[in-house]
Amino acid sequence: MGGGLSREEEIPNKSGFAREMDADVGPKVITVNGEFPPEEVGICDAHNHVWIDPVSGAAEGSPVLDYRLAILKELCDYRQAGGDALTDCQPGGCGRNGNRLLDLSRASGVKIIACTGFHRARYYPKDSWLWQAKPGEIANYLINEIRVSLTETEEEEPVRAGFLKIACEAQLERTPQAPLEAAAGAAAETGAAIEVHTEKGAEAEKILEYFTGRNVSPDRIILCHMDKHPDFALHCELAKSGALLEYDTFFRPKYDPEGNLWPLIEKMAGEGLSDHVALATDMAEAVLWKYLGGGPGLASLPGDIRRRLLQMGLEEKWIDQMMGKNIARRLAMPVP
Repeated sequence: MGGGLSREEEIPNKSGFAREMDADVGPKVITVNGEFPPEEVGICDAHNHVWIDPVSGAAEGSPVLDYRLAILKELCDYRQAGGDALTDCQPGGCGRNGNRLLDLSRASGVKIIACTGFHRARYYPKDSWLWQAKPGEIANYLINEIRVSLTETEEEEPVRAGFLKIACEAQLERTPQAPLEAAAGAAAETGAAIEVHTEKGAEAEKILEYFTGRNVSPDRIILCHMDKHPDFALHCELAKSGALLEYDTFFRPKYDPEGNLWPLIEKMAGEGLSDHVALATDMAEAVLWKYLGGGPGLASLPGDIRRRLLQMGLEEKWIDQMMGKNIARRLAMPVP
């Protein structure tokens, strides 16, 4: 990037919005900067990555997003374009930085929802405790991050996780079983939603069955990257079972979004299943960011993507569901 900007260069804090918990004790969306009723969450990117610290010992080529000024400018663009919130799907131990998320949320006015959970093993040091621990130990860690604070955040300003994000391999049995069991237990205990990274939609039915068999309601389950496996009949079946399907290949030509993603959205809406779809841009790679790599940028969701949905003739109610209402309703959890 040009201009000689340092990674720590500041933009004035224009829009901090921490709020006191009100008398309404209904389910809340837990953001890094406060609790909000789901109806107060507008356009929300259902699966993204805001900040990723370098991780010593992670696989070569693991994504890094740590240029504060560029990221903040991008978030401000997103907010100006109509974006209200987004989920950060980087769990602890593989680059998450809750203090940075809090700082960026306050400075941009964007509601950022942090996660706990686990990613694929390649994004961690090989000796990470996560792969050695027992399910009960991992579950306690996850529950603490949901109910108390992310492990890395300041004691004076605790930041809580607003959902669980986990990663499944192409075969469910090859996914580390202790963290998988722990995530199910933590979700059942706290009522937190689970965003599940699927490998191009592989074994989505098995994943759904696994969690529902462990007392996790299907309306707490978000199956990610499902548009990489655009089987309309399967998507209808999963949606009717209660799961939320997340689509995010808008800017990934190898998955042919023109031939797969856009027609899939239209079909799901036409089938009356727009309330079981959540849209996202999943910009873990810097090349997709406007100010980091010259890509479409975060503002493309409330901007170009929303405009095209309107041009397709979809009802605004359906668009609002897919672009925020559905994910906010799923993320809302009981306040302890």
